Amino acid sequence: MRGVQCVGGLFFLLFVILISGCGGGRDGEDVIEKSSFLMPIKENTWVRKETVRKTRDDFFAAGGKKTTEVPVDSALAGKLKIPTSLAVNSLKDCLHQTNILDKTRTEVQKRGGVWGAYERVIKAKPYSDYGMQLDSQVNRLVFSLQHICENSQEIQLGGWGIDIVRKFKSMGKEGFRNYFISLGEVSGDVDRWVRFAEFTIQSKNRKIPYSKIGESLAQAKTLVVLYDGLSQRKIEDESSFQTFLTEGSTLLSVINESFVTDPQLVLAIQDEEILPFDDIKGEM
Repeated sequence: MRGVQCVGGLFFLLFVILISGCGGGRDGEDVIEKSSFLMPIKENTWVRKETVRKTRDDFFAAGGKKTTEVPVDSALAGKLKIPTSLAVNSLKDCLHQTNILDKTRTEVQKRGGVWGAYERVIKAKPYSDYGMQLDSQVNRLVFSLQHICENSQEIQLGGWGIDIVRKFKSMGKEGFRNYFISLGEVSGDVDRWVRFAEFTIQSKNRKIPYSKIGESLAQAKTLVVLYDGLSQRKIEDESSFQTFLTEGSTLLSVINESFVTDPQLVLAIQDEEILPFDDIKGEM
């Protein structure tokens, strides 16, 4: 009986300690104030959290191995870069076209992506890094264009961004910085928030013509069509195998180049470096 009482007393003591720990904040209001301005977590990739049929063990097994390089077909690259345009005159038109691209992208990756196409052919496996990069860069391409459509006239912000910009405007740069430093925020984080607020204010009146975005969308459509085709390509002989490899390498090269030559994509990358995308309306 005495042993039971001791055990009961021990449980009571633990309960009291737990209750005390839960309520041990020094200043509840300060905690709420700070947490409400925590910067949303920014993804390191533009890849959405969708399930695609890739083998993780195979993915990581390739780590450290140098990818066999495949030459780019300059003639094909030239064809992929031929300027075209789509009739895009409004936000509705813009999002409609990006949704078409996104639907194709999703269908390809639910089939295993272009990476899966490389993995299905034994002699193509040493080149499967091209497939992984194509899947990733097509994601980035489509999400970049979606972002530009949604933010072509001004930066669209969610709750965190709205609060940050409002405080920056009311306090001024130094007052804003001193306020968050006094709350114990890291100086480097506060400096990023200052750059974010300044960039957002400067970009408030951005006006990107939908016709220009239409040119970028038309170019992307050509690239995504080939991406879709590669994902379903049947390798029957050496000639078709070499064509598959060359088209994959060329497509990747053209997509990568577009991120430094297409004005709309360049702007999207600039936004990506500054803005906390989890906070932007129309999640990317």
